Amino acid sequence: MKILVDQKLLTKKIQGISAVVPTKTSLPILSTFLLEAKKGEVSLTANDLDVSLTTILDCEFEQEGKIAVPGKKFFEIVRSLPEDKVEINVDGDKISIKCRKSRFRMVGKNAEEFPKLPEQKPLASFDMETRTLGDMVAKTSYAVSNDLTRPALCGVLWEIKKDQFTMVATDGHRLARVIRKGEYPDAESKDFIVSPKALNILKSQMEGKENVKIHLADNHITFDLDSSVVYSRLLEGPFPDYTQVIPKQNEKELVVNREEITDACRRVAILSSVITHQVKLSVGKDVLTVSVNTPDVGEAVEEIHCAFANDPMDIGYNARYLLDILKTMDTDDVTFLLDRSDNAGMLLPVGGDEGMQYHCLLMPLRLND
Repeated sequence: MKILVDQKLLTKKIQGISAVVPTKTSLPILSTFLLEAKKGEVSLTANDLDVSLTTILDCEFEQEGKIAVPGKKFFEIVRSLPEDKVEINVDGDKISIKCRKSRFRMVGKNAEEFPKLPEQKPLASFDMETRTLGDMVAKTSYAVSNDLTRPALCGVLWEIKKDQFTMVATDGHRLARVIRKGEYPDAESKDFIVSPKALNILKSQMEGKENVKIHLADNHITFDLDSSVVYSRLLEGPFPDYTQVIPKQNEKELVVNREEITDACRRVAILSSVITHQVKLSVGKDVLTVSVNTPDVGEAVEEIHCAFANDPMDIGYNARYLLDILKTMDTDDVTFLLDRSDNAGMLLPVGGDEGMQYHCLLMPLRLND
């Protein structure tokens, strides 16, 4: 097998699949990627047994063939080469790389050892705009849990019905839910939990693509972008009934400019506790005071305009969690729906896309007396 490819393109493609290749593994074959030439095209595939990415390489080649290539070393070599044509020759398990006056030889592994993807009949298939899917992922994936003792919370829940598509993520401290109206005729009220790693890899492959084909099976999901395909095992459930924790009595409405509260929270949080990252929101009729008072560190206070028609109240939040939510809002103003200082608050964008409902739950912190 002989391949002639542009160095810049090859570097970009390998960098994309490197996100899948595990840094540490007890199976040496997983530290490689599969280089395969067949049916008139060359593909690169990385697989960590949970997530797989296959991408098409636009290049010239002679003879069909395949080999498992050491991922890290090969990437380092290609990245270091000058921007010119790179010639790759494969003879048995030997790989030679040439570019201008540079010459490298390395040993690959038998392609038959590389893990193959299981085949399953899709339960549901539909197309979606990459812009819409990327927006939904961004609005939820930040709230995924890192607690491996609760594996269902370590992914994003997909609830698909014939007329709407919902994504939900929660780590117990915050919850994000986005609902997109649409038509999904193949879906019959299916729920799936999708790995955030797969979603992040998908986002990295969507540049310049308008649509993605999504195929859902019993225990895996496939995203087909024509020039690249992302495959992922689904996480085991069940996902907890999150509707039980969404407050229904929060009637105190606080409206504030998103950019102003973001900037104020970011500034005062500089002096917040390194453990709790607590900031206090003191809400009045026309003024929202964002403050921090951390013993042995210091104090910070900032006032911004707001709209609030209830009795004054104080509530504490983790600044990092609050900022994570605010940066996913793409409207000028944000509404906080509040109840008591010890109850969860709800955050919603004011206005925005009529076809999408987005709201977040944020648990408060106990304020220091």
